[in-house]
Amino acid sequence: MISSFLNLFKRQSSLSKPNSTFDSQYQINQLQRIAALENAFLFDNFPLYYRDRKILIPLLFFSEDRGIYFAEKLEWDFEMLQGAHAEPFTQQSKTPSTTYLNAIESAIRQKLEDVLSFDATPCNRFLWFNRLKEEEFDSLDPSFHELLPKEKLIFSDSSDESILYKLNTLAPLSDLRYEYHKIIGSLQSHTLILPSQEYPYGQLLSEEQQNFLESDFNDIVTTLFGEHNSGKSTLIVRKALLLLLQNPENNILIITPTIVGGEILRNELISILEYSALKIEHSSLRFYTPNDAEKIEETEYFKAATAILCDDSHLISKHTVDSLIQHKEDRWLLLSMYNNYVPISGSSFILYNHYQKNIPVKKVTTTIKNTLMTLLVELRSLMPSTAKDNIMIILSDYSQLERYKESIDEYFGLNTRIIKEDFSLQYQSLDTILLTMSEFTYGLHFPHVFLIVPEEEENYTYALSRASESATIISFSNLSEE
Repeated sequence: MISSFLNLFKRQSSLSKPNSTFDSQYQINQLQRIAALENAFLFDNFPLYYRDRKILIPLLFFSEDRGIYFAEKLEWDFEMLQGAHAEPFTQQSKTPSTTYLNAIESAIRQKLEDVLSFDATPCNRFLWFNRLKEEEFDSLDPSFHELLPKEKLIFSDSSDESILYKLNTLAPLSDLRYEYHKIIGSLQSHTLILPSQEYPYGQLLSEEQQNFLESDFNDIVTTLFGEHNSGKSTLIVRKALLLLLQNPENNILIITPTIVGGEILRNELISILEYSALKIEHSSLRFYTPNDAEKIEETEYFKAATAILCDDSHLISKHTVDSLIQHKEDRWLLLSMYNNYVPISGSSFILYNHYQKNIPVKKVTTTIKNTLMTLLVELRSLMPSTAKDNIMIILSDYSQLERYKESIDEYFGLNTRIIKEDFSLQYQSLDTILLTMSEFTYGLHFPHVFLIVPEEEENYTYALSRASESATIISFSNLSEE
């Protein structure tokens, strides 16, 4: 009956628009206070993306003990409603039967069904008259009371106790627990770090990551700072996706230091789309690795872009970064970089969190002559307990890549992969031991990393950040041996 009333009432052109200066923040604070008391969560203007649609839910209230509540804010005051008469739609009405509240509930249920396969979370609706007092509603035409049961209405002067009583009446306490990460994570799955064995329902972005995601930087240059493993690449993918969800007319260019790193980010984006039941125009998002031989400002990708997101820009040539800044025009340009780099004129955003685990690091010292044999011995001790595609070896000498590959392949009967600047997943896979240099490891994360470095090298934190379970540093002396 609420749905029928809303469809009819909103069509009445004789109603004047509410005063735009009205501030409903008091009621928002009131509902937030109630949510805190109930260990629940309140979202004001919650954006729900499903397939290629966006539905803005004016109020969404979630309780792990009772489920989902959602509401529409009705800013009609007593002067507007006085003397009005409400009638339900008839079967012959040409007005669509699906109202805004019906569309919200349908989208919520479809989203949960697509993401979770099966879900029975209660979903209850109510109306919020944030400009109408309860006694004013009582004096309206009786037709309003017939169509709008007061137990589903919240008024501008409703007390905390009254609101809480109505919410609890709408959704009785359940024996089941509706987990926050499972339900809200599914509804906001475009901001979710995808499920893993450790986190079966995924992880929501941190508060600082969410703040960056929701910020509007317009057409300026923004610098995103963060330590290794602070989530910069994670944010760039989700920011690009959100820009396209908010406005499908956008054209996003993501610039990465290596081809394979860009391919890994693209695969991550595709996984998010599939998991989240989202649909975007793939041609609106391009991944590009600069070639110093060409002028990036003259490429078609650059010309078509409305926003340019450059990941790990400190690994990209200064010439390319300078060109991006010089020719950005009215585009938004994002440059992510390691904390040690100097901010560029514009705005800056810092990620303080660090998600690198405290992994065990083994240090082995050897001579330059015995470096390769030391590596083979260390690999032999590890390989019985781990798969070959969990291992990456990082060298400091480009000229030694082929020699190390030949020796490892012969010793273990493998076909290792060498990752250089032109490596692409279109032609090869990452299903074996990898050999590479530190500057080519962007986007690569492996359980076990071996780092071959001279003794005097001190800064190899970036290379070690590529490991998730263990790292072995094999350092050698460059002194000539007698």
